[in-house]
Amino acid sequence: MNPEALYAALPDLSARIIQSAVVNTLNANWDSFCRHNQIKSLKLDDDPKEVLAKEELIIQQGFVQLTTGQTDLWFDIGQRYRSIKYGALGLAMMTAGTLGDALQIACKYQALTFSLIQYRFQTSENGAAVLVADHEGIAPDLYEFTQHRDLGAVNTLIRDLMGNEQVLERVMIAADAPRNWSELRRSFNCPVEFNADRTRWVFLPNAVDKALPLGDVELQTLYLTRCDQTMGKARSDAPLSHRLSVLLGSCPNAGALQAGDAARRLALSERTLHRRLADEGTRFSAIVDKARYDRACQLLADPKMTVESIAFTIGFAEPSSFSRAFKRWSGMGALEYRRNLLGLASRTN
Repeated sequence: MNPEALYAALPDLSARIIQSAVVNTLNANWDSFCRHNQIKSLKLDDDPKEVLAKEELIIQQGFVQLTTGQTDLWFDIGQRYRSIKYGALGLAMMTAGTLGDALQIACKYQALTFSLIQYRFQTSENGAAVLVADHEGIAPDLYEFTQHRDLGAVNTLIRDLMGNEQVLERVMIAADAPRNWSELRRSFNCPVEFNADRTRWVFLPNAVDKALPLGDVELQTLYLTRCDQTMGKARSDAPLSHRLSVLLGSCPNAGALQAGDAARRLALSERTLHRRLADEGTRFSAIVDKARYDRACQLLADPKMTVESIAFTIGFAEPSSFSRAFKRWSGMGALEYRRNLLGLASRTN
């Protein structure tokens, strides 16, 4: 989810999948989950609606905090992301002429998916093809979740498009195997390798040239137009402060990004950046401060990281300076925040 797509309107079905897991699998209260993550509650009996990409990201982050290490659950919910649940994007893929066309559409409009991984579709003259994942920019606390959920989701998408026809040669995942992999592997009809240097979905020679059963040029054009309209609206609706927040959130050390560098990455001059932020009632330094706080909260959810290492990771020269800043941000000490957070997660595991 890049800064331009922050205000993209996504189907609410990913949120509903996570909501179902929170309520039915974890036996947790959904309203409490939403209040803890400072988002509006999505009722189970509400009519289908759209959610903004930024809201979807918050829901994912909150879910990961509740389910630390439950990789089999992450894989399971990934399998629930059927192609039709991607809205206009899913319909555009289903009406593509070939599997390769559908995968290219998925990569072009992946800001409209629910994944945090960026995929590239590559082909060669001998008919070989591969989906290559770009892992850079994924927050460490979301990395394992994203890998395991996508393992289920991408496999489900390919099966939706091709039925039971075997088109994959092998899959390589840049993460450990999910728990209970001996049972979960039955979902695949090709070898799956783990702890790879990069995630790749490798297709059999010429498999991506296979025609899709629902291929329809007119319908595909209609759905692609809707995808373009959604992306255009997202770019025009997103306040600069929010686009900047997402950009800073993708940086390992938000405090190290200077205003001039941020402006260039947002295709603005530094003067325009400061002026437009002032028009929105904020400052560059305030948004950097908020990004460091958000990053600190993400890292505190990982019990393996010490408070000292978190302080250095987000750019503080001394742990004591970080402790004072975190108290100012949250009203409590970092250790107290961690105890509260991990205590909530343990009650739902």
